[in-house]
Amino acid sequence: MLRPYRQDPWRTRLILGLGLVVCGILIICAKTALNHWFGGSLVVGGLLLVVWVPRVRNQLGAAFITERKCFRLLEREARIVVIGGGTGLGTILRGLKKITNDLTAIVTVADDGGSSGRLRKEFGILPPGDIRSCLIAMADLEPLMEQLMQYRFNGGSGLAGHSFGNLFLTAMTGITGDFQKAIEASVKVLAVKGRIFAATLDNVSLRAELQDGVVVKGESAISRSKTPIKRIYLEPAAAKAVPESLEAIATADLIIMGPGSLFTSVIPPLLVEEIRAAVKAAKATKIYICNVMTQPGETDGFSASDHLRVLLEHTDPKLVDYMIINDQKVPPETQAIYAEEGAEPVFPDQGKVLSLGVRPVTGPLLNINGLVRHDADRLANLLIKMMPMFFSRRRRWQRSWHRFLGVFGGLVGKLGIVASGGRLRWRSTERGKTLKFDFIAKNLHRFHGPACEVYTSAEEAPVELHPYQIDFEKNLVIGVFLGERPYGGFGLAPLGVRLKNNGLEITYREEKPLQAGVVQRLTYPAAFFVLERQDLPVGEFPLYLKCEEAKKTFLVHKISL
Repeated sequence: MLRPYRQDPWRTRLILGLGLVVCGILIICAKTALNHWFGGSLVVGGLLLVVWVPRVRNQLGAAFITERKCFRLLEREARIVVIGGGTGLGTILRGLKKITNDLTAIVTVADDGGSSGRLRKEFGILPPGDIRSCLIAMADLEPLMEQLMQYRFNGGSGLAGHSFGNLFLTAMTGITGDFQKAIEASVKVLAVKGRIFAATLDNVSLRAELQDGVVVKGESAISRSKTPIKRIYLEPAAAKAVPESLEAIATADLIIMGPGSLFTSVIPPLLVEEIRAAVKAAKATKIYICNVMTQPGETDGFSASDHLRVLLEHTDPKLVDYMIINDQKVPPETQAIYAEEGAEPVFPDQGKVLSLGVRPVTGPLLNINGLVRHDADRLANLLIKMMPMFFSRRRRWQRSWHRFLGVFGGLVGKLGIVASGGRLRWRSTERGKTLKFDFIAKNLHRFHGPACEVYTSAEEAPVELHPYQIDFEKNLVIGVFLGERPYGGFGLAPLGVRLKNNGLEITYREEKPLQAGVVQRLTYPAAFFVLERQDLPVGEFPLYLKCEEAKKTFLVHKISL
């Protein structure tokens, strides 16, 4: 698989190719011996350089952006697997669920402190705390429901310190009789966008060997230790992974480790031998997201390369392809607050990271709101920019062959021959003009059944569109509504907008939840296509809708401009 840090040679090869063509033409016109052979060779070589340019940047998407971004969709959504635990995992999941529905979280289950530790001892279940955080981060929840899942009891006999979400998962485990089944049931109830797996269903305990030779047992005790950690390991060591999580790793496009506590959140899932081997064998691009602050008792004085070195020592020297590092400065007043607790910003020593065989990727990634954390949206946007290369799975000669067929098909397109999927086939020459558009996804209770509306002014548009400040003098908005759905997870994905046969055709795909089941609440998926009026014909023209699954076009409206 091509790696995102490889430079895109498009511009260089294009300039070189055109230069060779020009030189070849000049030599052909010159009165010298062998001018035709030499000049012709330069022209042919230059044309080959131009045709065989790997234009991967044209794939830059935007299949992942759902609000007010002009884009073309990629062939499919990215399959992303995130491994870790703690608050860091929840942070990145909130951003990633906005760019793909094919999201999988593999979560550590070594926690033995707080509410999770108490439930683990009293009920014999795996610790639910990190699983609860992932469910909330990936779910399509109303604010009140999210507050309910996060609510922590302050009093009461036996309830003090417990969170409602932990008790919810404990009850689900009792109902289903299995912790992983409890997670799957919770995914259905909470309309989670993606899948969540425990790193192992075995009752494992985390152990740490300190630099002075002392062995500390339990995640909570490791976090409180002040002596530097030499290594950590699981007890028992032969813990088994959930088979479905290994399948997700094998088919992933992108595997992300972190952010989170290095010794107690990021490394523990990778200590499960099957997970570590699956990640190593996967063809996906592997990324480690480094913490923005050191953690007292675990990573005191650690730089970015120290985090990476410890991760590779516990797993495999070639496990990571990229390391994402924050290079944004932490305000002095915030640094002073953290310094009182013994924490400091992680120094981005990119040179040492590179010397470990991992490519560093830096950027301003902070969200400072009392606490210093990664900004979920900034992380997601950074991954979007790196995403096009992640889909370049075919061999280079295959991509070049398909590009050649595309160019050749374009040259003879007037004859009705076009290239598609690497094969030449006859097709009608009336293909229409593809239009740019912005796309806004909403859950809007406006119609019980499928419907379509056209908005030519702000007064006609729903109030939910007012915050976007759409200029209706320059834009036309078309709303497409799927109607009532029994639970969350449904959506509408745009495939294209084009002018064809003096009409406007919108093609879309109805997205369905990965797992259907328990009804949480009714949802009303809707999407709004924002088009520029200057791209549309003047006068009256028909509007057609085409669902990918139905493969039929329906006249739904007459538009007059």
